[in-house]
Amino acid sequence: MKRILQIGMTSNYGGIESFIMNLYRNIDHNKFQFDFINMETNNKDLAYSDEIRKLGGKIFKIPGRKESILKNHNELKKILQSNHYDYVHNNILTWSYSDGISLPLKYTNSQVIVHSHNSGMNDDMKIRKILNFVNKRYNKKTNIIRLACSNEAGKWLFNNKKFKVIPNGIDTLNYQFDKKIREKYRQRFGLTNKKIFLHVGRLSHQKNHDYLLKVFNEIQKQEKNAVLLLVGDGELKHQIKDEILRLNLDNKILMLGTRHDVRNLMFMSDVFLFPSLYEGLPMVLVEAQATGLPCLIADNISDEILLTDFIKKANIKLPVTRYAGKALNMLDYNVNREEAYTLVKKAGYDVTNTISQMEKIYQK
Repeated sequence: MKRILQIGMTSNYGGIESFIMNLYRNIDHNKFQFDFINMETNNKDLAYSDEIRKLGGKIFKIPGRKESILKNHNELKKILQSNHYDYVHNNILTWSYSDGISLPLKYTNSQVIVHSHNSGMNDDMKIRKILNFVNKRYNKKTNIIRLACSNEAGKWLFNNKKFKVIPNGIDTLNYQFDKKIREKYRQRFGLTNKKIFLHVGRLSHQKNHDYLLKVFNEIQKQEKNAVLLLVGDGELKHQIKDEILRLNLDNKILMLGTRHDVRNLMFMSDVFLFPSLYEGLPMVLVEAQATGLPCLIADNISDEILLTDFIKKANIKLPVTRYAGKALNMLDYNVNREEAYTLVKKAGYDVTNTISQMEKIYQK
């Protein structure tokens, strides 16, 4: 049996976490077993901790870097030396954390995987930018396996080095549109006759909520039945709440926090809005398309995410009135939502394709 240590999971139910768990749920457990590193601060559990343990995975809790860089380093080293993993799979956004790469290369015989899940970083992340620059030296290593969620994510992290794109696959059949769930959820939320716009993403600078709220403010001026659902949590939660109050939109916007029923929220919604400043290849957009939900996304997101004809790009530098107009136009899209999941599957984004590719990598 091949044993793989996964590094990069957090307490956030985000894209990396979804990718790893889709992989873990569906991979052949007779051939592969995952363990996980938890370096979250404040004693936070990893996302999906209970499910990980039920599937037989171990979770090793070590101090976060903010708590102690030295203890983080030393405890990860001990885990790597004592468990003899076949692979150490680093799921990263930048090169800023390098111990998951340098330690197994130096002290073990483990194969090291570096998997890029993003295509940029915030300008205000000064320390992370410095670390990213310094640790790019590991990109010169010839004995690492380079993976990326998209071509843009790979080029951003690995520059001119070769890498393999692994699709962020989902269980497409699980996302087949269900009209009964749509009606049930609309009744539950008291939104039966509303035009529902949805955003799913961490409440962070990257997701561009400031622009999103301004766009929705214009939308609701033209469509009185419009409401916006915000799903996710993060460091900008209070600022976003304040901005919603400032715009007098507290009766039009529902902040739902972290949810485990995002699929059903997609069923109940009419348009998905996603004006991020940068992305890798967002799994949430794969999911939204599988449910047949029309999507208006930022023009900087890789064309690889255009799996259907009901996802459109718009420049996030457009005046908010124009972006809002494009969003409102999507309410008139005629989509066969029940069959949308088959389009995503045909595009190669079913989890079976992802599993097939990852099993080949882990078996090398």
